[in-house]
Amino acid sequence: MSLLLVFVGGIFCEGCGGPKSSNQSSVPTIQNINSSTTPTSPVNLPIEINGSGFQAAPGKVVFTQGSISVNVTPATSAWSDTGIIAVVPAGNSVTNFTVPGTVSVTIVTSTGTSNAVTVNLVATITFNPSQMSWGTTTMLPTALTGLRAVAVPGTTSTGAFAIVTGGYNGSGNTKTVWSNTLSNTGTVGGTWQGVTTSPLPTTVAHHAMADADPTNSLVGSGKAYIYVIGGQRLPTDVGGTSSIYMASVDPTNGAVGTWTLLTNSLPQALMGASATVHNGYLYVAGGLNATGTPVAAVYSAPVNADGTIGTWTTAANALPTARAFGTMVVFGGIIYYINGDRNASTPNIQDVGDQDVYYASAVQGVIGTWTLNGNPTIHDRAKGVLFTAYGQFIAAEGVYTGSSVGSGEMETSSVNAQNTTNVALNSWTGLTGSRVASANVYNAAGFTSPLFAPTTNGPRFLILGGQALTGTTGAGGALRSTVYYNTAP
Repeated sequence: MSLLLVFVGGIFCEGCGGPKSSNQSSVPTIQNINSSTTPTSPVNLPIEINGSGFQAAPGKVVFTQGSISVNVTPATSAWSDTGIIAVVPAGNSVTNFTVPGTVSVTIVTSTGTSNAVTVNLVATITFNPSQMSWGTTTMLPTALTGLRAVAVPGTTSTGAFAIVTGGYNGSGNTKTVWSNTLSNTGTVGGTWQGVTTSPLPTTVAHHAMADADPTNSLVGSGKAYIYVIGGQRLPTDVGGTSSIYMASVDPTNGAVGTWTLLTNSLPQALMGASATVHNGYLYVAGGLNATGTPVAAVYSAPVNADGTIGTWTTAANALPTARAFGTMVVFGGIIYYINGDRNASTPNIQDVGDQDVYYASAVQGVIGTWTLNGNPTIHDRAKGVLFTAYGQFIAAEGVYTGSSVGSGEMETSSVNAQNTTNVALNSWTGLTGSRVASANVYNAAGFTSPLFAPTTNGPRFLILGGQALTGTTGAGGALRSTVYYNTAP
């Protein structure tokens, strides 16, 4: 995917590389790849190699699997003495790597060859959103809006866990924590387990949520952690808080541990912010501050081995416009911020957003210059959810302008591999009929499962709870407890 290689390589030294003239005589040493304990990547996407003694000028990155060995020479702009960005090759000119599988990665310079680090190769398929169909699985115990959820990988390739936190139940914000098994078909177990021994320390809704595990950070093998970030304490509050709570999740059974208030709180109070963990860093962007005013700030902080968060860095490159209740993801070294509301918005009210799609590089916690994507979304969405898989993006649910409720429930785009100027994502296409969930909710929780469907290897997306979209101004309809998931492909 040439866009990702050229875009990331072109900005690598914007604060993310080390000094280029040091350690010229040192044998190269790889400390980690993707700032992860268990680095994982598809072929044809970039990885971040961190270490020392790489020298100033590019040497070679060698990928080896059995008798297959491939040398990759990154661009000069993607190489520094302490960091390299290289695209994982599919194989050599004769034989492709076996996927799923592993490759051994080494660095070769004039001073020698580095230690080897293993990268897990994961399969990708051509995923066509127009082939989706939807069903429902076990309902939440209580109808909630403003809740958040994440999927935590289990210890096997067919097991994971869905964790739900917070939300508004119609009379107040809650301390809710629910856990359930997640299968590779997309369904959850028959019973949501209320975590009564470790509820949230305080009520919260409209917060951000993220998880750290060995595939996306340097936490220990067999460990996982979840974060509740900012959010609204009381339904009458116009703004958020700066608190971040962390809890462990046992990847063998989904048990949630005791919540800890982290010392490194957000640099400012936020509600309706977006968050994600990528390659060892927690990124947070947008939201409403303590007075209910949208902000453009973007923050990053490293995830420590024990799950705690390091010192926050305020990105020099803030979002071009202040906004809240958008969606955000990092894919292939590019961070995308999609839609959102530029205005002061009461969380449970049906206020539409905008069509903007912004993207920037995100390498080792450093955010590059934001670019407005040449292809906006079809609908002016806010308070929705975002799904990604195999380079496909689905913007879903939320509040938007449409001819009728459900007319813009889901739309899809894909990563542009043609390196077109200012077009990281291709044109958006609306989905209709059986290809949408017909949930028609806003302020729902949603996530992409880390598991893939048996036989088809298709991704699985879940939509949890939310409030019914009525297409009018003011508050929406009934709160929902339904959990939707795509049953195909």
